[in-house]
Amino acid sequence: MALVLSYRWTRNPVRLQEAFDVRVRSAQEEARFLKALESAPEEVPGHLCLIMGGFTDGLLGRAYALRGDLSALLGDRFDIYYREHDEIAAARRLLRLYGALSRCVVLVGHSWGASALARDVLPACRGVRTDVLVTLDPVGLRGPRFLPQVRRWLNVYLPYDRAAWSRENNVARLGRPWEFVRQANVNRVPSKLRHADASGMFREFGASFIRLSLMDSDCPHGEGR
Repeated sequence: MALVLSYRWTRNPVRLQEAFDVRVRSAQEEARFLKALESAPEEVPGHLCLIMGGFTDGLLGRAYALRGDLSALLGDRFDIYYREHDEIAAARRLLRLYGALSRCVVLVGHSWGASALARDVLPACRGVRTDVLVTLDPVGLRGPRFLPQVRRWLNVYLPYDRAAWSRENNVARLGRPWEFVRQANVNRVPSKLRHADASGMFREFGASFIRLSLMDSDCPHGEGR
């Protein structure tokens, strides 16, 4: 069972929490929220954006900080969720729920959370079309897999042969970074070679990739429902 450290944060869309009259600050409250979500009328959920954080992100919030960027980018048509890297079952549950409604899906992960999305979540949900996947310097003991249901995949990575031997980069080295991922549509190297800089990697490449990918699809983006 996942050890969740981020219940003090806004893990689920505020709009839906208000609609279901549930304030999520514990596992029990989140269970009630998800039950209400699954039984809600089909028109209530929007489109899905799921952020998955890496190891210790429940404490440090490096991927969680992307909520603001993604909210501004996607507008209120997307329901933005956050989950930690080991909440595999929870991420699959959300993906299948929104997939059954034929909603647009945008997934963003950092570090271990990026590899969890690409290695553990998506392969178990092959029937769900994913419009955009963004992996920010994925790290994991097992390598990437081919994901035919993913329409557009951006992988941002550090080349560790020339990245600094800093504490944050060395932790990533121990976790086995994926670096270049041949299964991705696009691979990019950030200007700052800092594994912990999820926001920098996303702002440099991720935001524009999502915007262009959604412009080239039937998914809405920007302000307004």
